[in-house]
Amino acid sequence: MRSHAIGQFLSSMNKRTPLHSLFERYQKDLQRFVAHKFGAHHDAEDIVQDAFHNVLRGVDMSQLDNPKAYLYQTASNLALNRIRKQQNYTRYLAVADIPDEADDAEAPHRAYSSQRDLEKLRRALNGLSPKYRRTFLLSRLEDKTYREISDELGIPVSTVEKHMIKALQFLRDTFREDAAS
Repeated sequence: MRSHAIGQFLSSMNKRTPLHSLFERYQKDLQRFVAHKFGAHHDAEDIVQDAFHNVLRGVDMSQLDNPKAYLYQTASNLALNRIRKQQNYTRYLAVADIPDEADDAEAPHRAYSSQRDLEKLRRALNGLSPKYRRTFLLSRLEDKTYREISDELGIPVSTVEKHMIKALQFLRDTFREDAAS
């Protein structure tokens, strides 16, 4: 469980650190706040842990005028981002071409075509250099921001951007070549 991992990390810190006391004082209240305000009862714990994690890795607590407000705003932003992603996914499903029974005759053709497209994508991804492929997959498959990718890979955000540009260009060129042949 994530709260256990964060709790263990914080307990290994000096008990007098501002973040540790903030964690102990506001964790449960912040979970209730997120659950109530955003209706994210099942995600509240994850959102709060992500908020503490973001504060832990990116903020000098001594520079904040109101750490509690900063933490609550961070959690609110994370909750809103999750809601937006879910809404985008729901909208996508609503407009996706879901076959009805009249399309059953075309189902085998669609399945074959989909398999062929997946194989093209797999070959194209395998043609990418490992650093571009990893950056692309973190962005597109794991839905990570460039900042998160930068932190994970230990490279500047500008390098992440360059990797993505190269990966997307390579994939576009590969699919254009396939379409032309």
